[in-house]
Amino acid sequence: MMIQGVRADTGGREGKWVGLIIVFILSFATVAIPFHQAESHVKAVLEHQILVTDVEQENLAMLSELRLAHEEIRDLRMDSDGEWPSVMSLKDEWVAPFVEDQSWKRKGSHTWLLDERGYYFSTPSEHATSSEQATPTDHGSADSFILNANSFSPEIWIYFGGVAKQPTRFDENTLESAGWKVVVNESEVADQHDASSH
Repeated sequence: MMIQGVRADTGGREGKWVGLIIVFILSFATVAIPFHQAESHVKAVLEHQILVTDVEQENLAMLSELRLAHEEIRDLRMDSDGEWPSVMSLKDEWVAPFVEDQSWKRKGSHTWLLDERGYYFSTPSEHATSSEQATPTDHGSADSFILNANSFSPEIWIYFGGVAKQPTRFDENTLESAGWKVVVNESEVADQHDASSH
């Protein structure tokens, strides 16, 4: 009778190879990932612009409501033979932020005015505080807003100094010199820089 010793196949050799391959992959990834990061293409905004990501939290709800209202206003204008819908008709249609409800009170009880050229201008009530001076316990941000309903995409301007006077002209230079800032997305900033470089 012949007795032969047989080594148990515990998978030790394969385990060492698998472990070595895992260490190699992790080492390679550690070295390669920093060189494969996407570059940030955010350009500097112009002085009269503010990125939507830089807008204070209390104004973001108003911005989103104005973006939705822009679409509603343009649809209502098409239905009414080219006339801009009045603020009263927007209230009757329950278009936020024109409706005077609890949300309207929280945002500063804005009074809206329609300029015949398609600009909706808001002034907060005098008792609300501006967002620069607001504390977490204050109710409503009291920044003034302008919605340009003429533009294809929503053009929203914010006046961060609280209550603003209604501009006589709504062109970019007049609004910029009065301290208004237009809200832009990162893609809009990149498009502007690309257009100016060509």
